[in-house]
Amino acid sequence: MKKTLFISFLFLVFFKAYVCAEDVRVTASVNKRSAQVGEEIRLNIRVEGQNMNLQAPRLPKMESFDTYYTGRASHITFINGGSTSNIEFSYTLVPQKAGRFTLNSVEVQVGSKVFPTEPIILEVAESQAQTPRFSPTGSAGPVTQPLPTQMPQPVPQNQPSVIAPENDDNIFVQAWVDRKTVYQNQQVLLTYSLYTRYDTRYEGFEKEPETSGFWIEEFPMEREIERETIKVNGKRYVKADVKKLALFPTAPGNYTIQPGSLKVSVREEPQGSNAFDEFFSDSFFTGGSFFARRQNRLLNPPVIQLTVKPLPDVGKPESFQGAVGSFRISATIDKNKVKQNEPVTLKVNIEGEGNIETINRPKLPGLTGFKTYDADTNSKLFKTGNVIGGTKSFEIVFIPKNEGNAFIPPLAFSYFDPRQEKYVTLQTPNFPIQVEHSDQSFQMPEDMTGKAMFQKQVKLEGKDVRYIEEKLPDLLPMRLGGLAYRVLAWLDLLLFVILVFLWGKDRQERLFSKDAALRRRKTARSVASINIRRLKKIAQSSKEEDTKEFFVELEKAMTQYMADKWNLSTYGVTRHDLEETLAMHFGSDDPHLQDILGLYALCDESRFGKGSIPQASKKMGIKIFQDTVNRIERMRK
Repeated sequence: MKKTLFISFLFLVFFKAYVCAEDVRVTASVNKRSAQVGEEIRLNIRVEGQNMNLQAPRLPKMESFDTYYTGRASHITFINGGSTSNIEFSYTLVPQKAGRFTLNSVEVQVGSKVFPTEPIILEVAESQAQTPRFSPTGSAGPVTQPLPTQMPQPVPQNQPSVIAPENDDNIFVQAWVDRKTVYQNQQVLLTYSLYTRYDTRYEGFEKEPETSGFWIEEFPMEREIERETIKVNGKRYVKADVKKLALFPTAPGNYTIQPGSLKVSVREEPQGSNAFDEFFSDSFFTGGSFFARRQNRLLNPPVIQLTVKPLPDVGKPESFQGAVGSFRISATIDKNKVKQNEPVTLKVNIEGEGNIETINRPKLPGLTGFKTYDADTNSKLFKTGNVIGGTKSFEIVFIPKNEGNAFIPPLAFSYFDPRQEKYVTLQTPNFPIQVEHSDQSFQMPEDMTGKAMFQKQVKLEGKDVRYIEEKLPDLLPMRLGGLAYRVLAWLDLLLFVILVFLWGKDRQERLFSKDAALRRRKTARSVASINIRRLKKIAQSSKEEDTKEFFVELEKAMTQYMADKWNLSTYGVTRHDLEETLAMHFGSDDPHLQDILGLYALCDESRFGKGSIPQASKKMGIKIFQDTVNRIERMRK
């Protein structure tokens, strides 16, 4: 039987690999392999295969690069009646120092498999423009304009007051949010402000912030970080916002944000406080002498408390799917005069401020006379001031079945506007179309097979992509394929568990065959559990003969358990032997020892006392037996 199960397991593994391999291909590409410091490099990760629902993969950590996720695009392509899904994730890499670097493999999880990309070599040269700057990942260059000697504008209203740490009030960091109370899925801006009186270099996060429960988008920082002088507790500092994150809470509740820790390096000698306070020297942030000694510091801002309110139920429209922010909607169709079975493509574009990645396609109303299916979906993120937004487009193909005048009805898109604290519903136009009679079958439009993404040029790969079979591909085989994959995966797991169990039982039997005492010790508790369940059934009867049987079986079960546990003879052990063994393990004055001896006496009384024992004594006997088993098992551990 074990051999049969093992062979079945291997067959299922290889059969699943053959039948359910989705022919997934994951590739990574960049628009350039050579760049200058501060010059953007576009990275695209493309996943080709069957219809997939994937999360954006996380890039490996790159010490000398700032990395930002900029959006995704997904396409459905039909070739000879079959469909494939292509998803492309886009990132921006900004190198911060020159050198030769390797972008390690990016791992993309598709189902239960992980597909790595090939490593990419990047060459980064020094920037030709010698504009000094305070780099977010490197040293601070010379200041070309004098820093102001007048006090700056007051700290923004939403920024909390800052208090310098007691260990060194010449440098500290403050992490703050632009609002302490928000709605679910409303943006919260988390800013890291560095205050320093040293020659300072900001070198990134030593410990990433803990933001469980939030969707996170990182703001690309400007090449020149703005600085200002600011007075805190009577001292002047250079203040620079070195990091900004957009957080979107996914659920209501009270949150504690752990902001992590920032790494900086400073010159060991701080600026002279008198000169600094009097005129704030232009040489600040010059980087100091080439031979100046520097010291690494870890700066730990305090935790942040945030309250997230649930979205109101009052006024929530049926078309609402969770979007929060401020959006606009537009729509176009590629033609308004078609023949039967000729597709019309509706493109819906949603843009605005908010978490654009989580926006879903507007729901289609009930349609009679059209076949519909989704085509491409594209999203692109952008930053406007301190707000994350973007655009997301959906393409839907409508195939009219009947001739005559028809129309593509409006699609409703609803969002919650946190500024107005109300729901807003937008609609696409009503598109009338004229459908002429035709005996021709459905034909895919040419531009649906290789949609442009982020304004790329479209290349026709072959005419076999342009024409498909007379009807839309049946989605049932794809669904059945996914179901078969899940069933086979569960069968694999089940067979694996059975094989492990049989292997364990076989190994146990080999050990028991060599050591009978070990077998008795290891199986004593399971045998006692079986006996306890049997005793509980017998105890339910109040008949005299059943009462006698109960106490006879109770005495046998207790004796068998203790004999097996301590390797005593089951049939030759006497009451005196058990009492000595119990006293040795429990102690002669132990109350539980007296309960066991009293229970044995009760068993004797049952045999010779004509069964006149109350039902409560049976429950007490089972409890003493259970307590004895539990105590001995704890002693053995």
